[in-house]
Amino acid sequence: MQAELVESSKQAAPRDPARSSPRVLILRAGAIGDTLMATPLVRALRRTFPAAYLVFLCSRQAHDVLRYNPHLDEVTSLGYRHLSPWLSFEKLRALRHLRKLNLDWALVLESHRDFTDLARRARPARLIGYGDLGVGERSDRAAFDPHRHSSENHLMAAQSLGVQPAGADMELYYPGALDETLRLRLARLGIQEGERLVGVHPGWGGRKHPPEDTRLRSWPAHRFADVVRWLFTRARARVLLTGAREDRTLTDLIARLSGVSCLNLAGELSLLELAAVVRRLDLYLTVDSGPAHMAAALGTPLVTLWGPGIFEQTAPLAGRGPVRILHHRVPCAPCYGTPLMKSCQDNICMKQIEVGEVCSSIEQLLAPPK
Repeated sequence: MQAELVESSKQAAPRDPARSSPRVLILRAGAIGDTLMATPLVRALRRTFPAAYLVFLCSRQAHDVLRYNPHLDEVTSLGYRHLSPWLSFEKLRALRHLRKLNLDWALVLESHRDFTDLARRARPARLIGYGDLGVGERSDRAAFDPHRHSSENHLMAAQSLGVQPAGADMELYYPGALDETLRLRLARLGIQEGERLVGVHPGWGGRKHPPEDTRLRSWPAHRFADVVRWLFTRARARVLLTGAREDRTLTDLIARLSGVSCLNLAGELSLLELAAVVRRLDLYLTVDSGPAHMAAALGTPLVTLWGPGIFEQTAPLAGRGPVRILHHRVPCAPCYGTPLMKSCQDNICMKQIEVGEVCSSIEQLLAPPK
């Protein structure tokens, strides 16, 4: 199947031969959370260089979380991560477009050589990134400190350009009309304005990720069901289950095991519709996933269950709203990205999280009913 470049959502500005403002490429082609963790850098670039032309090259999966970001002039996305620029038709198209922008700087927030090669071939006047950038006066390799959060590493990578941090909180924008559409949809489902609504996101979109990722980040379905039952009977909240289409079997099982009434919208929402849902929630309970970062970016109180992921680098940032991360340190964690991850047959890092501590954390963050 021929790869397709998702076209930029904004028109490029006219060329500026005088270079009165920098033209900057930010390249981060990861998942939803990875992309949102780069938004503090985007905001800092815009505040430091108000007249800059900022273009973000992201993954197709994450395109919509940047689509309405007011700090960006252009968003372009790629469908495939690990194909060399000379092997991927869509990367060749992206490369031709980037060269036309006559870039001043390229910030490569990836370490894989496919992306450093792509950025280098775009011919920016200056190349900054984590990976092997090659030798040359125009290349600056940035240090990635594994003990710092990714957002902080991204900001530090841009310090040599004079970029001043503008806060660590992530940002996510979507059309305001989606709020009214959601209000009407919820009303049809029996949810009224002001009614306490808690979201539960138990899955990880299995089709898009390796099986071990999905399996090791999961929490037992019967425990989610126990929490859903507690939310309905004790916290007096309506419960809304979310997830990808691939998560529908899991959310159906949780709804059935809970024995209480809940709304199951898994597989029924676009990414931006999910953003509107998350903003409406009084609290969101998730596993380590993109929607957890969406909640943090939107200021929705968040309880997230953390296991094999690298906590120090990628945990959702508390800034716009309260975040409670439930995480038990075990000798084999974090195993993400190591051989242990593929060989693990028992995700004890997740299984040690008990229903009682989840309910207690929710109770502490959940505002009183309106």
